[in-house]
Amino acid sequence: MNLLERDELLTSLQVLLRNAAAGQGSLLFLEGEAGIGKTSLLRAFADSQRAQVPVYWGACDALQTPRPLGPLLDIAAQLKGELQTALDGNVDRLRAFSSFLTELARPPALVVLEDMHWADEATLDLLRYAGRRIGRTRSLLVVSFRSDEVGPSHALRLVLGDLATSGAKRMSLQPLSVAAIEALIGDRDIDPAELQTKTNGNPFFVTEVVAAGTAGVPATVRDAVLARAGRLRPSARAILDAAAVAGPRIEPWLLQELTSAESGWIDECLATGVLCAQNGVFTFRHELAREAVLDALTPTKAMSLHRMVLQALQSRSSTDLARLVHHAEGAAFEDAVLALAPAAAREAAAKGAHRQAAQQFARALKFATASTAQRAALLDDYASECQLSGLVSDAIVARRSAVQLWQGLGERSSQAISLARLAHALVVSGKNAESESTMREAASLVADDLSSAAVVVRRWAAHLRMLDRDVEAAIKQGEQAKAVAQRLGDRESVVHCLNTIGSSLIVAGHVEEGCAQLERSRALAQEIRSDSWVASAFVNLGSACGEVYRFDLADNYLRQGIEFCSERDIDFSRLYQLAWQALVWMYRGRWTEATGTAHVVLADQRSPVIARITALIALGRVRARRGDPAVWEALHEAQELAGNTGTLQRVALMQAARAEAAWFEGRTAEAASEACAGVELAVRKRHPWFASELLFWCWQGEGSLPGGMPQFCSQHPFAMEISGRWREAADAWSALKCPFEAARAMMEGDESAQREALAVFESFGARPMIERMRYKLRSAGVRGVQRGPRESTQNNLAGLTTKEVEVLGLLAQGLRNKEIGQRLHRSARTIDHHLAAIFTKLDVSTRAEAVSAAYRLGLISASAP
Repeated sequence: MNLLERDELLTSLQVLLRNAAAGQGSLLFLEGEAGIGKTSLLRAFADSQRAQVPVYWGACDALQTPRPLGPLLDIAAQLKGELQTALDGNVDRLRAFSSFLTELARPPALVVLEDMHWADEATLDLLRYAGRRIGRTRSLLVVSFRSDEVGPSHALRLVLGDLATSGAKRMSLQPLSVAAIEALIGDRDIDPAELQTKTNGNPFFVTEVVAAGTAGVPATVRDAVLARAGRLRPSARAILDAAAVAGPRIEPWLLQELTSAESGWIDECLATGVLCAQNGVFTFRHELAREAVLDALTPTKAMSLHRMVLQALQSRSSTDLARLVHHAEGAAFEDAVLALAPAAAREAAAKGAHRQAAQQFARALKFATASTAQRAALLDDYASECQLSGLVSDAIVARRSAVQLWQGLGERSSQAISLARLAHALVVSGKNAESESTMREAASLVADDLSSAAVVVRRWAAHLRMLDRDVEAAIKQGEQAKAVAQRLGDRESVVHCLNTIGSSLIVAGHVEEGCAQLERSRALAQEIRSDSWVASAFVNLGSACGEVYRFDLADNYLRQGIEFCSERDIDFSRLYQLAWQALVWMYRGRWTEATGTAHVVLADQRSPVIARITALIALGRVRARRGDPAVWEALHEAQELAGNTGTLQRVALMQAARAEAAWFEGRTAEAASEACAGVELAVRKRHPWFASELLFWCWQGEGSLPGGMPQFCSQHPFAMEISGRWREAADAWSALKCPFEAARAMMEGDESAQREALAVFESFGARPMIERMRYKLRSAGVRGVQRGPRESTQNNLAGLTTKEVEVLGLLAQGLRNKEIGQRLHRSARTIDHHLAAIFTKLDVSTRAEAVSAAYRLGLISASAP
């Protein structure tokens, strides 16, 4: 079939490739529903460019568990050289990715990564890595995917979001028109309008129906494919069946061994267009066609073919474990699956494809005999990979099953380790109380033990104490576990203990000593090549320094940590650090960056509970300080999540944010109540920053301090504000680079200080504090103080002026800035200013979001013209 209605797309591709050759390398995402013609377009373009530039083609497979880095392996086979070497044996991902990028930076090239909706984690990591750096090359990287299979929670959707600001381009294919379908039909007796209606113009559906030569449209694509395959003679159909099982790409030697096929029968398959030959292998014209042929096979025939494929691959000593285990399962060879699947899982994990590793372990578990040590070990391995992949609930279920099996087998040491790791999974999921009881059970199994298992349990027990802010106990237990680990030569446990001790010291106020311990942990983690523990050191350096208001250190460590994790796509740690970065920026007055970063965390479904809590608090506090809507939407969710943990570092941050928000709204009794809810815990844990802030809001709300101000809080700026030492407090806040807090302290000073505070609040657009400060100045008889927004603005839920509401209403009608200006007799620049103010007040970043928020808040009517 001819390529129809794709000339404009081909021209766009040619322009991008020409620009890339001139030094403007770029990444293009080509999207469309299954069968829309992405592959046909790319093949046509590649064929037209082969004489000018080299073309490299890699594809993801529709295997039940994809092969790690499959497309990169395809390209490496075409390139040979350094990239092939980097992918041999135990893969160094960064080296492999760097080698791939180096190849793109050489002579101009066209690189295609096809069917990315089937990509494994490691391939998505490659895409992130290359996408951020493609501009340094002279190549065009085209990535195709099925848009109808990439929903909001699909892993590729996250990559698209990550690369949205990196200059990546998007292009989508549209359905065929009736005129194009008519051209395809030719003189066949098929109604083009009816075919367009029933197929929605999908080229695959259309071409399959036309090729089948039927008068009507088959009910499904499967019918169209099988109608086409049914014209094959028996020997050719046998080849097609074998190819469907062996696919998606079938080596000629393999097809020969499966069918003893003569070239004539293969030619018949090629002539019908069901199969095609490309780059030395056979493939189906469309993957949907292969799936249709597979579905038509009887179970016994499919099993027989899987066995033949497996035996043929093993006879050639194939090292493609993912492919081998796929066919072993299809062949119902249980022993082979048990032998191959764990090996395939470990291979995937070594390449960073932890989700695929979890799937391979799950595959092995389907065949593992119950009540055996083998099954218990597989459950533990499966749980570890699930947790790394963000599947914490699945990890918890698997750990519990492993614990029961180890207990039944009388393996106390293994049972204790599984329980300790289960306790950590429970903390990650926000179930702190259950985690504590689980850890006590683990500790009881190794109470008098000095084995390596006991060290693992005790280091995790110390870690839990640190997370619960029992810092003295955490330091003591961490030192004890470290001493044993050093005697046993357990370097990973030493790294973990240093991490726990350092974090505890920072929270206890010994910032320099704590940072030094964490830096030692990070250095040792680098020596043992543990990226996860390096990331953990950065996480705790940034968040712990932020918790004790050392924002200068926190900012630096968070920046380094986010960069480190982004380079290696360690997303769990990256997202938690981003959440803390949002909170640090909130304190430092970078409110726009704070809300933007918080939204990034909240939009990512991989974000752990602790990251969501922190991001929600940052977002809620900025909204409250600006007087924006949806303050309590964020803070109620934070309360729900933090309350489940019951731990100080979550509860105190949340209660302080809620107290401040209530105080801004003039609900002083509620502000005091919110703050008092966390005071006892903060004082009991002797946390000076948490305790003093919560007491500050109690004092602001009701003018009293429940239990008085503890001595360990007396030198903190919150305590200075309470005691009336406003100048000392303002200086302390300024030294900490907290401008909003410094201005709040100056509110209690003389007229000069109060005017300075007002200027700070006005620069932030902090409406609640502007109104308070103006009222206070006017009440003191100070003249020349602006009275604030008009009554129409005050009554408006979002604080919009009458003119801003007019602009928003016209925006909802689809008018552009110039058209809005003409309606309101204002310049386009003035309208730009109005829109900037609207976006800030509504906390949105696009015109569509602004209109949506306006309808939701009732600022404009849905029935408005």
